[in-house]
Amino acid sequence: MKRTKNYGCAFGSYHKGVNPTADAMMALCLLALASDGKLKSKELEIMDQIVAMSPIFAEVKNARDYAASLAEAVAGKGRGEVIKEAASNLNSRLSETAYALAVQVVTADGRVVSSEHRFLSEIRRALGVPGPLAGKINAVAAILNRGK
Repeated sequence: MKRTKNYGCAFGSYHKGVNPTADAMMALCLLALASDGKLKSKELEIMDQIVAMSPIFAEVKNARDYAASLAEAVAGKGRGEVIKEAASNLNSRLSETAYALAVQVVTADGRVVSSEHRFLSEIRRALGVPGPLAGKINAVAAILNRGK
Protein backbone atom coordinates (compact mmCIF):
# COMPACT_ATOMS: atom_id res chain seq x y z
CA MET A 1 0.00 0.00 0.00
CA LYS A 2 2.68 2.51 0.93
CA ARG A 3 4.86 3.88 -1.83
CA THR A 4 8.48 2.91 -1.96
CA LYS A 5 11.16 4.66 -3.93
CA ASN A 6 11.46 1.74 -6.34
CA TYR A 7 7.93 0.54 -6.82
CA GLY A 8 5.54 3.38 -7.45
CA CYS A 9 2.60 5.03 -5.84
CA ALA A 10 0.52 4.63 -2.72
CA PHE A 11 -2.08 2.71 -4.74
CA GLY A 12 0.17 -0.23 -5.50
CA SER A 13 0.96 0.39 -9.14
CA TYR A 14 4.21 1.06 -10.90
CA HIS A 15 3.19 4.63 -11.65
CA LYS A 16 5.82 7.03 -10.36
CA GLY A 17 4.08 8.40 -7.31
CA VAL A 18 5.03 11.70 -5.72
CA ASN A 19 4.41 10.66 -2.11
CA PRO A 20 1.60 8.76 -0.41
CA THR A 21 -0.07 11.94 0.87
CA ALA A 22 -0.10 13.65 -2.52
CA ASP A 23 -1.21 10.45 -4.25
CA ALA A 24 -4.09 10.06 -1.78
CA MET A 25 -5.24 13.64 -2.22
CA MET A 26 -5.01 13.48 -6.00
CA ALA A 27 -6.92 10.17 -6.05
CA LEU A 28 -9.76 11.82 -4.11
CA CYS A 29 -9.70 14.82 -6.46
CA LEU A 30 -9.93 12.46 -9.43
CA LEU A 31 -12.92 10.73 -7.87
CA ALA A 32 -14.45 14.15 -7.22
CA LEU A 33 -13.90 15.05 -10.87
CA ALA A 34 -15.76 11.92 -11.97
CA SER A 35 -18.48 12.01 -9.31
CA ASP A 36 -21.10 13.63 -11.56
CA GLY A 37 -20.18 11.55 -14.60
CA LYS A 38 -19.05 14.62 -16.57
CA LEU A 39 -15.64 16.07 -17.25
CA LYS A 40 -15.76 19.84 -17.14
CA SER A 41 -12.95 22.21 -18.07
CA LYS A 42 -13.49 24.29 -14.92
CA GLU A 43 -12.91 21.20 -12.79
CA LEU A 44 -9.68 20.43 -14.67
CA GLU A 45 -8.55 24.03 -14.23
CA ILE A 46 -9.20 23.83 -10.47
CA MET A 47 -7.14 20.65 -10.27
CA ASP A 48 -4.27 22.42 -12.06
CA GLN A 49 -4.57 25.30 -9.57
CA ILE A 50 -4.66 22.94 -6.60
CA VAL A 51 -1.45 21.26 -7.73
CA ALA A 52 0.22 24.60 -8.42
CA MET A 53 -0.74 26.14 -5.08
CA SER A 54 -0.64 23.33 -2.53
CA PRO A 55 2.69 22.49 -0.87
CA ILE A 56 1.53 18.85 -0.82
CA PHE A 57 2.16 18.75 -4.58
CA ALA A 58 5.48 20.62 -4.58
CA GLU A 59 7.23 17.69 -6.30
CA VAL A 60 4.74 17.59 -9.19
CA LYS A 61 6.16 19.00 -12.42
CA ASN A 62 3.07 18.62 -14.63
CA ALA A 63 -0.37 18.44 -13.01
CA ARG A 64 -2.16 16.82 -15.94
CA ASP A 65 0.50 14.15 -16.44
CA TYR A 66 0.49 13.38 -12.72
CA ALA A 67 -3.31 13.16 -12.62
CA ALA A 68 -3.38 10.93 -15.71
CA SER A 69 -0.72 8.65 -14.27
CA LEU A 70 -2.55 8.33 -10.97
CA ALA A 71 -5.87 7.78 -12.76
CA GLU A 72 -4.24 4.87 -14.54
CA ALA A 73 -2.98 3.54 -11.20
CA VAL A 74 -6.45 3.49 -9.64
CA ALA A 75 -8.32 2.37 -12.76
CA GLY A 76 -10.18 -0.84 -12.13
CA LYS A 77 -10.40 -0.29 -8.39
CA GLY A 78 -13.77 0.46 -6.92
CA ARG A 79 -14.53 3.89 -5.56
CA GLY A 80 -14.80 2.57 -2.02
CA GLU A 81 -11.43 0.84 -2.25
CA VAL A 82 -9.72 3.99 -3.54
CA ILE A 83 -11.31 6.09 -0.79
CA LYS A 84 -10.24 3.58 1.87
CA GLU A 85 -6.66 3.47 0.56
CA ALA A 86 -6.52 7.25 0.34
CA ALA A 87 -7.84 7.66 3.88
CA SER A 88 -5.20 5.27 5.19
CA ASN A 89 -2.47 7.58 3.83
CA LEU A 90 -3.77 10.74 5.52
CA ASN A 91 -3.63 11.91 9.12
CA SER A 92 -6.64 13.77 10.51
CA ARG A 93 -5.37 17.25 9.58
CA LEU A 94 -4.55 16.20 6.04
CA SER A 95 -7.88 14.35 5.80
CA GLU A 96 -9.55 17.72 6.32
CA THR A 97 -7.34 19.21 3.60
CA ALA A 98 -8.13 16.36 1.22
CA TYR A 99 -11.85 16.86 1.82
CA ALA A 100 -11.49 20.59 1.14
CA LEU A 101 -9.63 19.92 -2.11
CA ALA A 102 -12.31 17.46 -3.26
CA VAL A 103 -14.98 20.05 -2.45
CA GLN A 104 -13.10 22.62 -4.53
CA VAL A 105 -13.15 20.27 -7.51
CA VAL A 106 -16.85 19.43 -7.09
CA THR A 107 -17.90 23.07 -6.75
CA ALA A 108 -15.71 24.37 -9.58
CA ASP A 109 -18.60 24.48 -12.04
CA GLY A 110 -20.79 26.45 -9.65
CA ARG A 111 -23.27 23.71 -8.83
CA VAL A 112 -23.36 20.46 -6.91
CA VAL A 113 -25.64 17.66 -8.13
CA SER A 114 -26.95 14.78 -6.03
CA SER A 115 -24.23 12.32 -7.11
CA GLU A 116 -21.60 14.85 -6.01
CA HIS A 117 -23.38 15.34 -2.66
CA ARG A 118 -23.34 11.57 -2.13
CA PHE A 119 -19.64 11.40 -3.01
CA LEU A 120 -18.73 14.22 -0.62
CA SER A 121 -20.75 12.58 2.15
CA GLU A 122 -18.98 9.27 1.53
CA ILE A 123 -15.49 10.74 1.68
CA ARG A 124 -16.37 12.95 4.65
CA ARG A 125 -17.28 9.84 6.64
CA ALA A 126 -14.29 7.83 5.39
CA LEU A 127 -11.88 10.64 6.23
CA GLY A 128 -13.46 11.33 9.61
CA VAL A 129 -14.20 14.98 8.86
CA PRO A 130 -16.76 16.25 11.40
CA GLY A 131 -20.08 17.35 9.91
CA PRO A 132 -19.92 20.95 11.18
CA LEU A 133 -16.43 21.40 9.72
CA ALA A 134 -17.52 19.84 6.42
CA GLY A 135 -20.42 22.30 6.28
CA LYS A 136 -18.03 25.21 6.73
CA ILE A 137 -15.69 23.86 4.04
CA ASN A 138 -18.62 23.40 1.66
CA ALA A 139 -19.84 26.95 2.30
CA VAL A 140 -16.42 28.52 1.73
CA ALA A 141 -15.85 26.53 -1.48
CA ALA A 142 -19.23 27.61 -2.80
CA ILE A 143 -18.41 31.23 -2.03
CA LEU A 144 -15.00 31.00 -3.70
CA ASN A 145 -16.48 29.43 -6.83
CA ARG A 146 -19.28 31.92 -7.40
CA GLY A 147 -19.39 33.17 -10.96
CA LYS A 148 -21.37 36.36 -10.42
